[in-house]
Amino acid sequence: MRYPRNIERSIKKPYLENIEVSADAEMDERILCDALAAMEESKKVSPALAGPNIRRTIMKSPIIKLAAAALIITAVLLGAKFVGGPDVANVAWGDVIRQTAQVDYVHCYYFKNRGNDFIKHFEAWYDQDKLVLRGVKASMTYDDGQTQQTFDEQGRRTVKKPSFFAGGLTFFEVFSGGLLSDKNEQLNQQTPTDVGNDFLIYQFDPSTDESDFIESIFITVGKNSLLPVQVKVYHKDGDYDLIIFDYEAPEKPPEFFEPPMAASANGQSEVVLDGEKVVIDIEGSPGLKQAIVRLHNKSYDSDDVPTFSLEVVFIVEEGFRSMVYPPNFIRVKLNEAMQCGVGPPTGDSFDDWPDGKYRNIRFSPLVKSTDREDTYIVEIRCWLRPKDD
Repeated sequence: MRYPRNIERSIKKPYLENIEVSADAEMDERILCDALAAMEESKKVSPALAGPNIRRTIMKSPIIKLAAAALIITAVLLGAKFVGGPDVANVAWGDVIRQTAQVDYVHCYYFKNRGNDFIKHFEAWYDQDKLVLRGVKASMTYDDGQTQQTFDEQGRRTVKKPSFFAGGLTFFEVFSGGLLSDKNEQLNQQTPTDVGNDFLIYQFDPSTDESDFIESIFITVGKNSLLPVQVKVYHKDGDYDLIIFDYEAPEKPPEFFEPPMAASANGQSEVVLDGEKVVIDIEGSPGLKQAIVRLHNKSYDSDDVPTFSLEVVFIVEEGFRSMVYPPNFIRVKLNEAMQCGVGPPTGDSFDDWPDGKYRNIRFSPLVKSTDREDTYIVEIRCWLRPKDD
């Protein structure tokens, strides 16, 4: 069974790399002050309208969204006043899991605390079996239950893979690393560690292979709703990972969950497995002229989807060749794509090309089948990433 540390693994690096959120004292104070100001403002509203208005204020204001999240974090970190009680103290974890099965809409934040900073962050929306995840530098991931696709800030598709929910996984199973699953009967019998006025808190131990770096795992659920509001993973070095859930009525229109159309590849060609290298002309990607590819070493994983070794070398407009990516090959699955990068033929820096010009080549290869055995189409989407990016 996977545990919350695997949240990062199950969601994969494309959405978690290089996400930085400042968390210095000044920002903490500003966010908290904004949240408190919003609460004070809500007091001016008549009691009958206070709840809906607070909800609309939070949902429509990005800074108040983060402020509300900060308030939840602060409240939990400072500790609740535990009162206990036989009626809720014996609520089994399996009851929480059964409640999550009734949820159609979830909104969540992910924070990764390292030292004094929140170094990674994403926000996700799940509605009627569709997921949108906003991550690195405004990258967007769309998952329709069959396929997940990620687009960068320029609208370029960089990743195409099977759905997060392949094999019947639920949203909560994916985002809790497997804890919010009904597949472990022993786990399902666990009762709260603490009972507060509004929350039940469950504590879990890390799996054996993760106990070297994880101290403990806490999941907070609503006392009345029995729905998770927070997953927190404490590391032995004092760091932690945090996910916050809420269940406000969805305000996103249906089209929000529809991915954009993927642009045509910058180049493609038929390639024979274990055959000769093929030169692919690159169009629509300034600074890049050609890609030289070779496909070999076909194998199968447990899912029976063929995987290939793909060699790629780029030729820039000035005629210089890039390094082979990686030094030998890259492993790619049929009909799946991921973002890769390569630089000059030698050197450790992207400006170590023969003319000293900076070139950071990013690309997303895709291998598709044809009606001929051992003949495939290799598509290349590629671009030069600016130095200031």
